[in-house]
Amino acid sequence: MNKSMRKFIDIGANLTDAMYQGVYHGSKKHQPDLTRVLERAWGSGVQSMIITVRRLLSLPKPILQLCNEHKLPLFLHCRAAADDLVVILNRNRDSLHGGVVHSFDGNQDALNKILDLGFSLRTEENLEVASKIPTERLLIETDCPWCEVKPTHPGYKHVLTKFPSVKKEKFTPGSQVKGRNEPVNIVQVLEVLAAIRNEDIDQLSEAIYENTNKLFFCNMSL
Repeated sequence: MNKSMRKFIDIGANLTDAMYQGVYHGSKKHQPDLTRVLERAWGSGVQSMIITVRRLLSLPKPILQLCNEHKLPLFLHCRAAADDLVVILNRNRDSLHGGVVHSFDGNQDALNKILDLGFSLRTEENLEVASKIPTERLLIETDCPWCEVKPTHPGYKHVLTKFPSVKKEKFTPGSQVKGRNEPVNIVQVLEVLAAIRNEDIDQLSEAIYENTNKLFFCNMSL
């Protein structure tokens, strides 16, 4: 498959963050550039994104009731709380209709229990766990503007696609901003996963795209 033909769905993009308006820690550094960020994504095979705004520390009953009533998947953030999440999901398993657990950093036992509950996972830093997720349950995200694949990341050696970037103080419209992740970088996540799983990158890309469609967009045409 030609690299330009790969299709991506970023299941976690925080595009409402002030960084895309040029504001960092309350200080304006450059002009808003969200339009260019989106143009780079669309031009690199990103077909759709799930926009995230905030993360919940628990599962409020109204959300569970709404998901159960409409048979909707859950989108959950889990950081250093895998065991607690397993307990919560098991407690409410009769109201669940699958979903995604992203930023997962738990161990193999927690991974198996969450998979048994019908969830897919997106892991950020635990390469060993990521390598063991069944292909048919794997989805990917950037979690931008955070969670870029930095040179210090153990998976960085597998990154093949790199983009020009500049410091925010030297912003230029055609370049990425150093330290600020964006959806176009989802190809780097794919490259790392394909390498650590020893899978064909194009076949993996297609499988992940289909997984995401089935879970979130089964009634839509992307």
